[in-house]
Amino acid sequence: MRSPSQGEQGDVEGVERSAPFPRRYRPPRLRKRRSRNPRCHLHLFVSNHGVVSKSLTDASSLDPTRTWVIDGGPQIPSLPAETSPSLVIAADIGYQHALALGLSVDVVVGDFDSLAPDNLHENDAGVLVQRHPQDKDASDLALALRFAWTAGATSVDVLTGGEGRLDHLLVGLMLIANEENIGHRIVTHCGPSRAVALQPGKPFDLEATAGSWLTLLALDSDSCASTSGLRWNLAATDKVAPFSSLGLSNEVLQSPEITVHRGVLLVVVTSRDG
Repeated sequence: MRSPSQGEQGDVEGVERSAPFPRRYRPPRLRKRRSRNPRCHLHLFVSNHGVVSKSLTDASSLDPTRTWVIDGGPQIPSLPAETSPSLVIAADIGYQHALALGLSVDVVVGDFDSLAPDNLHENDAGVLVQRHPQDKDASDLALALRFAWTAGATSVDVLTGGEGRLDHLLVGLMLIANEENIGHRIVTHCGPSRAVALQPGKPFDLEATAGSWLTLLALDSDSCASTSGLRWNLAATDKVAPFSSLGLSNEVLQSPEITVHRGVLLVVVTSRDG
């Protein structure tokens, strides 16, 4: 990997980094650049693109091969069985959850309404910080996902502990199915459950053992899908009404196959083993 040139280093606005800290890969060398003109900061944050730099060169030292996003909320998430991450992005208070799980955090994104910045710098002097104002148009989780795509991730595992505010839980789950994220592979882990959003041409690739529950939720008014390997299967001509309970708590009999022909479906697999 080439080293950034002198012109590339420090080409960042809205990012803070403290003294270098030994990590599993070399962090980018960033320079604080703060304008004294408040309109500059207003334009940067209100535009709300979630971009920490003018180009992707600033994220070139991050390894997005296996990206985990640690969500906030009152409950510490459970660690999935997947291979250890190469890049850990924390959404605000998700930083403390990540530390509790023994993870090394690379990036913290959020408005810091739940996480005290002083606590952040005391624990990890090498973390990259992307700050946003509290009056913004996207949640901390949405901004963390946006950062992941900017860093070059193609697949993200979101770890959330659930509980807390119902509106936050609903929005966090719906985020993986919106126009910005549906084209990417995102798996949301919450306790014994995993959720993915599917659309035509997007394969279902979660492992689901026999006996697991599998729920299909249609998010569009004209959704249809065909399935196999379930106790109750759908044919390609079957329509699934949006937000219907028809697809709730199906049972996996063997390795399931799900093909979406129209619309967007949310698939939730829950292990009975916990």
